[in-house]
Amino acid sequence: MTNNNTPLIAPVERPRQFDQPMFPHLPEIDSFLWVNRARAAFDVTGAGLTAAVLDTGMNTSHVDFGGRVIAQVNLTDDNGGNPNDATDGNGHGTNVGGIIAANGDHKGIAPEASIIPIKVLNNEGRGDFVKIGNGLKWVRDNHQQHAITAVCMSLGDGKNYISDEHLENDAVRKLIQELKVNRVAVVIAAGNDYFRHNSQQGMSYPAIIRECISVGAVYDAEEGSFSYGNGGAKAFSTRAGQITPFSQRLHRSVNRFTATDIFAPGAPVTSSGIKGDHGESVQQGTSQATPVAVGMILLMQQFYRRMTGELPKVEDLIKWLQRGGVGIHDGDDEDDNVTHTNQDFIRIDALSSLDTVRRALLKRMLDA
Repeated sequence: MTNNNTPLIAPVERPRQFDQPMFPHLPEIDSFLWVNRARAAFDVTGAGLTAAVLDTGMNTSHVDFGGRVIAQVNLTDDNGGNPNDATDGNGHGTNVGGIIAANGDHKGIAPEASIIPIKVLNNEGRGDFVKIGNGLKWVRDNHQQHAITAVCMSLGDGKNYISDEHLENDAVRKLIQELKVNRVAVVIAAGNDYFRHNSQQGMSYPAIIRECISVGAVYDAEEGSFSYGNGGAKAFSTRAGQITPFSQRLHRSVNRFTATDIFAPGAPVTSSGIKGDHGESVQQGTSQATPVAVGMILLMQQFYRRMTGELPKVEDLIKWLQRGGVGIHDGDDEDDNVTHTNQDFIRIDALSSLDTVRRALLKRMLDA
C-alpha cells in the first residue's frame, strides 16, 4: 500500500501553464476523432450526466466549468483539510477535467456534462490508495444523487502488471466491481512507464483491474519530436494515431482479461489551467487520453439513455468503443526509442462509436 509520499501521477513532461488561453477548444482531438460532427449528428453533449474526477482537484472558478461543478470533495490535507474544498494547486486535475467537460475558453468532449472533483492526490501529485478507495466509496454512495455515470482516474502506481489475479481481495477492485454493477464506468490510465519497464507489455495498477476501462495514449497530430524526462522515452517524429513511446500497453494475446481496452489522444493536449479563471495548460500522458475516453463514454451513455431510459452496461460500452474504433498497429509508423509489440490495438473514433451504439439499439429493436 502506498503512502502520502508516493507519486501517483507520473507526468511525462513538466506541465506548461498560461494565464490566458491560446486555443478556443481541443482542435487536434476534435478533428482527429470527429468529435464535433459526432455531437451534432447524435445531438449529444453529456447534458444530464456527471463525471467524477479522482485527481489533484480542480480550478472550480474557471470559466470552463461555470455552473457545472455540482459538488467537490477533498480527501487530502491541502486547502486546510477542508473536505469541501477541492482547489487544485497542481494543475493535473484541472487539465483532465477540462478535457472531459470544459465549455468556455476551451471545449471538452462532453461540454454540457456536470463534473465533481474528488481531490485524492495532494498538490505534489502524491497520495495513497486508501484515499483513492475513499473517493470511490464517495462515488458509490452518491452516484444516484448526482447522476454520476463515469469516473476518471488518471493515476497509477508506476508498476507493470499483466494480470490482476493477485487482486482478488483488493479494496479498490471491489469498489470498481460495485460501480460496474451499477453501470458506472471507471476509466483508468494505462500508465506512462513503457520505456522505464524496458518495453515490456503491461499496465500500472489500478488500470490492470479487468472491471475498469483502461486507456493508452496516441498522438493526435503531427507535432514534431518529443523527449520525455520521465523514464527517457523519445519520439523522433510524430503523426496522428501513433502510440506514444511512454504509453504502457497490454495486448489480448498476453492476457485477454486484462488487456488495454482502448487508446485515445493524449499528447500533447491543451486544456483548462490553474492560473486564474481563464488559465490554460498543456500536458501529455495517458492521463490526458483517459478523460478523452471518459468524455466519449458520457456521450454514448446520454444517447443510449435517451433511446432506452437506462444506462448501458459497462461491458457494452467497451464493446462499442472497440467495434467503432480504428485499428492501429504498434510498430508500423512509430518513430521512437522503444521496442514495439507488432500487435494491433484500437483507438477511439467518436462518430463511429456512437453509430455503433445506434446500430446495436436498432438490432435489439428488430430482434424484439
